[in-house]
Amino acid sequence: MKLKRFLLYAAGAMILSVASACSDDTEDWPTVDGKNPTLKMASTLVGCRAGSTFHIKGTVEDADGISTISLRCPSLYLDKVIDIPAIYGEPLKTYELDYKVNVDAKEAGDIFKVVVTVTDVAGNTTAETVTVDLDGDVDAPIFTVAPDNEMFVVLTEKALLDLNFTVKDDRELASVSAEIDGVWSKTVSEFPVPGEYTFAETVSLPAVNAEYTLLLSAADAWGNSVSRECVIRVSDTPDYSRMWLSDVKTVAELNSDVMGVPMLIDRVAPYKYEARYYNEKAGTEIYFLPQRTDFLPVRFGIDPADMNKLSGDPSSSRPFVLDREKTYYLITLDLMVKEYTVSTYSVDEAVDPVPHAFGTESMDLHENGETYAEFWFGYTTSGPQDISRFVQDPDNPHRFWLDQPLTLSAGRHSGFIIHNYHSEGWWNYCTWRADDEQNPETVDYYGNYTNPQWQGKRGADYWFKPMIPADGQYQLYFDAHLGRAKIVPVS
Repeated sequence: MKLKRFLLYAAGAMILSVASACSDDTEDWPTVDGKNPTLKMASTLVGCRAGSTFHIKGTVEDADGISTISLRCPSLYLDKVIDIPAIYGEPLKTYELDYKVNVDAKEAGDIFKVVVTVTDVAGNTTAETVTVDLDGDVDAPIFTVAPDNEMFVVLTEKALLDLNFTVKDDRELASVSAEIDGVWSKTVSEFPVPGEYTFAETVSLPAVNAEYTLLLSAADAWGNSVSRECVIRVSDTPDYSRMWLSDVKTVAELNSDVMGVPMLIDRVAPYKYEARYYNEKAGTEIYFLPQRTDFLPVRFGIDPADMNKLSGDPSSSRPFVLDREKTYYLITLDLMVKEYTVSTYSVDEAVDPVPHAFGTESMDLHENGETYAEFWFGYTTSGPQDISRFVQDPDNPHRFWLDQPLTLSAGRHSGFIIHNYHSEGWWNYCTWRADDEQNPETVDYYGNYTNPQWQGKRGADYWFKPMIPADGQYQLYFDAHLGRAKIVPVS
């Protein structure tokens, strides 16, 4: 392997020699100041992994003119000379260096020194050393808790934004900053826990109807960075484009699911929303959120000063307490007048699109009235012949879950749908799809056959491909009446 790399290095050296010989080195470039070139490296410490690449980046300046830039590291068999006049026809006063270096897959656990040398036309030189660590940090920090794409602030006498976020890095954070359109900013560079930082403060904004952009940024000690933007809308009467129902207690639970927590409800008119929810156990507490990832800055519940009214104040609003078990609830909200209604209906009154009773010999296998097979459905990543069968809730025929949890890896899901089993691979007899592949909120019916009592709308042909937040086991729960599903970590 080393002989091969030596031959490649020798061939590269010959090419560079030919290029140098062909360049016009007799040109007389006049000296302007005779000073050494300046070289500002983007970073003098670079993380990399064996079998991948790293970049040497920097800005070079010289009043006399840059002649050559060399990058040398014998241990990596790197000997590169960038001949500026040969490439551009003349020396350059400034040059942005960005050179990619491939690292052999068999290299491991080493630290390499790359010497970058700049020479100007007068022969003056400047050098910098870049350290390359194959055990270095190559991953950018991540926001494990962060605001959604939109945040809302209810304007009263004041405009107060409760801002919360958490950022983590697998090694060491260097800086974390938050800025709101020049109105407010904060930067932190010291961290009691090197790889984690949680921000929680109340930010005072101008007390006027306005819209701002929040920019969150974080960088680690190796120069890897991440940023996130959010629109902040300050209004005395916000009309939220979306609203979610939350039945969990913590911010962590809002952000650890694959999909379905909190649960999207229906916006039926400006300022008006309608939520349907199956209450499994008496005493369930719920709130309504106009942002998906946090209980702040707005959380709608019952106004303690008037129990017939709504309040969006997260510090004082009281939860809706659902005291009837194994019952469907219908809750309406009117934010303009801050009023709500609560009603219930039974499992028997609920209707779903399923064409046959689950687990019965009722599916016409060839649609000719001759052969009937057991009808059931479940989770699949491929098709009707490979289905993980659902378990039907004995107390509610509209609800289902998997007998065994799913083992999922962090990153985007490869894709799944809910579909009936068919031994011959017939598609779409009874099936559900997503409203959105990457960020699914609702489970829309897409089947060719349906319960005639169901009057809902069919959805589009989108597979579920949500982001998996972490490696682990997850359980899928599905309600065919609500058209909702959730995938949550197994406790």
